[in-house]
Amino acid sequence: MNYKNYIILSLFVLLVGCAPESPTIVSVGNETYTIADFKNLYQFTPTDDSLKRMNLVDEFVTYALMVTEARSRGYENDPIVVAAFETNMKDVISRSFYQAEVLDKIKVTESDIRKIYNSIVEQYHLARIVVAAESLAQNIEKKLRGGVVFDSLLKFSLDTMSVNGDIGKISAAALPPEILEQLRKTKIGGVTKAIPFDGYYYILKVLDYKIADAPKYADVRVNIETNIMRERAMDKGSEFVQKIIEKAKVEYNEEGLSLLLKPDSLLTEADLNTWVVKKYDTSYVYVKTIKNAVQYQYRQSFIAPQQLIDRVLTPDLIYDEAIRKNFDKKPETQKKLQHTLGQLLYQKLYSDEILEHATVDSMEVVKYYKENKRDYQGKNFSDIYFLIKNQLREQIIQSLRNNLFEDLREKYKPVINDVAVAKLLKEEM
Repeated sequence: MNYKNYIILSLFVLLVGCAPESPTIVSVGNETYTIADFKNLYQFTPTDDSLKRMNLVDEFVTYALMVTEARSRGYENDPIVVAAFETNMKDVISRSFYQAEVLDKIKVTESDIRKIYNSIVEQYHLARIVVAAESLAQNIEKKLRGGVVFDSLLKFSLDTMSVNGDIGKISAAALPPEILEQLRKTKIGGVTKAIPFDGYYYILKVLDYKIADAPKYADVRVNIETNIMRERAMDKGSEFVQKIIEKAKVEYNEEGLSLLLKPDSLLTEADLNTWVVKKYDTSYVYVKTIKNAVQYQYRQSFIAPQQLIDRVLTPDLIYDEAIRKNFDKKPETQKKLQHTLGQLLYQKLYSDEILEHATVDSMEVVKYYKENKRDYQGKNFSDIYFLIKNQLREQIIQSLRNNLFEDLREKYKPVINDVAVAKLLKEEM
């Protein structure tokens, strides 16, 4: 038995033994499918009524029957399924590893959320003087300390958009940290020191300060939590990827990068055999290997070759690290791979038994049109040909689906766990 088939077969063995704590919904022969399996494929929404939920459970039972039938036909060894699974397997493992190493380690506390909320409702009403020269900023500071009125110094400001320097009310959450730090030291009616920011010097007067009544905490809490999670995920993700890149000793060859965009007619054999990127000091990628792919992507996006390569290289490095840490052997990862394989088997059987048989020839379309002309008055046949053809095909698909699913239920006689189904239907997912 070859390696690919061994992996696929081992996944099916695990299907029976994984996650015993999750109640079984349906048994098909020796295979069991649990609530956890259901949740990996379907999600209830708050608006789903009991009928809609039961229909999803019914679809899940059909899914289990289709997978069982596909296995009985040996589809796990089908070249199309094997190739698709091999591609998906790498993606599932790398994504799961990233999830475990980065996303699952991010925690957001109620205190974190409340802190951001407080900065949103904390509002400053400000006026400003903006100057480019530090010497002028210092001179204005000196005049203010000497008692000169803020408004009389607005003539030195580069801000020509605001009226009397008034820039309105600004949430503390929208202010740069260095500016907010000075504002917190300044009372209403007071003026800050000159604050260097983005190439200019800002002198701010606090016209007013208050805590706004809106938005309410409950109305924005989820959005704030999501934003915090996103920011932390970006930071932690960048740190994670950088460590993996350093561990892999990734190095780019500037000469090779430049050759990737060189016209094919000008490339020599030596050019084609120039390395572009290497990892682990042992694995090299050459111009001839990736030039066509890079040139195609570059023409579509004008993204620099190194960035294009990074898009492919980074997931590969994450996958390499996952395999090095045996993450692919973890039960949670194996379970995800099982679901991936199950979906591929379902799709293959669905294609073979339904889609490939759902054919409509032109004579059937003509016949249907003649028999139902009243429904298409005022329309040219050529304009509605494909509409009718698609309608007829959908009817065939539905009929084939119903027949296949009924045959499978009769063949395998699935055993439904009514207690588990009732529990599932009552859950808020």
